[in-house]
This record gives sequence, C-alpha cells and structure tokens, in this order.
Amino acid sequence: MTIDDMERLTSGATTVLRFYAPVKTGNLRNNGINYEVYDDKGVIYVDGDGTNGIAFYMPYTNEPWVADRWHGKKNPNEGWWQNAVDKVAEYIADILGGALIR
Repeated sequence: MTIDDMERLTSGATTVLRFYAPVKTGNLRNNGINYEVYDDKGVIYVDGDGTNGIAFYMPYTNEPWVADRWHGKKNPNEGWWQNAVDKVAEYIADILGGALIR
C-alpha cells in the first residue's frame, strides 16, 4: 500500500468516524477528530483526554451519565464511540476487500 493509498484509507475512515460523532456545537466532529498518516500506518485520534485538548469532553459524550443533574435521564449518545469504531472497521474491511469477523 502506498502512502497515498494509506492517506485515502485513513481519511475515509476518519470521515466515517466523524459521521457518527455526536453534534451539539460541531467541535468534536469538525475539530476534535483528526488523523495522521505515517509511512506504513494511519492513526485516527481525538484531540482531548478528559481534561485538556480541543475536545477534552469526548469521553463524557460516550459514557453513561451518573450525575444527579441529569435527573435519571440516559445519555442519548452513550456508546457512540463503540458503534462508530464498528462502522470504521466495516469500512476498512470493505475498502481492502476483506471480511469483518466478529
């Protein structure tokens, strides 16, 4: 696979991930989810770790809410990351002509 192929694959996978990201302000989708391509690999990441970064709050968009302030309501985005990563895996398998075995 050439670096251009890896760029296209990683860019496409990032687009899939962004599609499934929750959108309130658009910051997570448009600014927080990024990628880099190296010679033989592509890396997709969220710029934020729960305390710092562009989308520092990302972990809280995915996890169950436990704070009293939500009055028992469930996080409507709970588990979005796992679902999105499944879609990314399907995309990569399809592009590379493979099969996703679960």
